[in-house]
Amino acid sequence: MRSRSIRTIRRAELSKAAFEAVVLYGLRGTTLEKVGEIAGVSKGVVLHHFKDKSSLLEAVIRRTNGMLSTSLVELYRHAETPYERLWAIIIANFHEAIFNQTVCQAWVSLMAEVPHSRECQRVQTANYARVASNFTHELKHFVPRPEAQIIARQMNLLIDGIWVRVGSRVEPLDGERAICDLECALMKFLPVDDESARQHRAARRKIENVARIALGTRAFLEKAMAL
Repeated sequence: MRSRSIRTIRRAELSKAAFEAVVLYGLRGTTLEKVGEIAGVSKGVVLHHFKDKSSLLEAVIRRTNGMLSTSLVELYRHAETPYERLWAIIIANFHEAIFNQTVCQAWVSLMAEVPHSRECQRVQTANYARVASNFTHELKHFVPRPEAQIIARQMNLLIDGIWVRVGSRVEPLDGERAICDLECALMKFLPVDDESARQHRAARRKIENVARIALGTRAFLEKAMAL
């Protein structure tokens, strides 16, 4: 048990170092040697835990998806209504701890690897399915399930599009602007009257406040970085 625990910790440390290498050097410039330098270990240690660069990048993609999931779980703890849970999904994708041009640029580089790796494709497909399922589960409180599934796909595509645009340096966007863009789309997808509009505004305001507190703590950031 102890040996497996140490191995898990070391793999997490190396995937963190690999992500930092992609941020610093880009995907092409990231080598096992540079990952080892950042982690403070030799290339041999990196190879002991990951057979090649492709398997290491798969772990990095898992790590980035895991950080998003951890953020959402934390926000869900404070969400009490379908409105709040819906906004938790949106805001988790754009909190400043994980959504900035540097991180988005690294993510775009990693996505370039997906078409060339079946394992990366499998990981990313599972992530898309999870996000769509989360959206659908909450959207069905507002529209019939078949329509909820269509809207969930559109929201998923919009989130990806914003990350790609920011990561490609096409357009500088901060999290607040990105959330406003998602809100604009959501209000067009859903039937909205004065009361539901009020509840959406209240839910967004509450979850944004929760995110500023819960996702900005040292304890949460250490937990997310330890994945």
